[in-house]
Amino acid sequence: MRRIISCVAAGAIVSVLAACSSEADSNSDGKITAEEARAEMADASIKPLPGQYKMTMTFKSAKIPGAPASMIDMMGKSMSQTMEYCLTKEEADKGFQDALSKGQDDNCTIERMDMDGGQVDMAMKCNDPASGPMDIAFTGEVTPTSSDLSMKMKGKLGNQFDADIEMTMQQERLGDCAK
Repeated sequence: MRRIISCVAAGAIVSVLAACSSEADSNSDGKITAEEARAEMADASIKPLPGQYKMTMTFKSAKIPGAPASMIDMMGKSMSQTMEYCLTKEEADKGFQDALSKGQDDNCTIERMDMDGGQVDMAMKCNDPASGPMDIAFTGEVTPTSSDLSMKMKGKLGNQFDADIEMTMQQERLGDCAK
């Protein structure tokens, strides 16, 4: 579960702060590779501003038939978190190319990544052998200094439970990075 959340967080940061479109699928195979997404982001017109950011992920709901209520409670607590990070000028200039590389590996592929007028629509498929297949979708709004995204995850947890999970993620620039 932690691996999925890490993947989601990295993917969310990427989709929030970088402008990509379905044109990123340069070979028209229906999948956007990490290389295709990095190339698209290098040409992106919307880039994040460097600075100190606060990211808040909030667990909204989970439907997991057969799972104990205590598992859902624990999941909600671990998925709801707030953290701050410093985005340097060098990282902002890359449009989160490095974060994308970490968020997409052999277990996850980006299937759709569209951004039009600050609206994000992204879909990923992950298939971690340890946890099972998971479809992850992000929708929402972005600016160079903030984001407001909804995330929906549907698939298997621990190769055992069918799951339908909803979360939100907001990011906001707080100012310059502390020195």
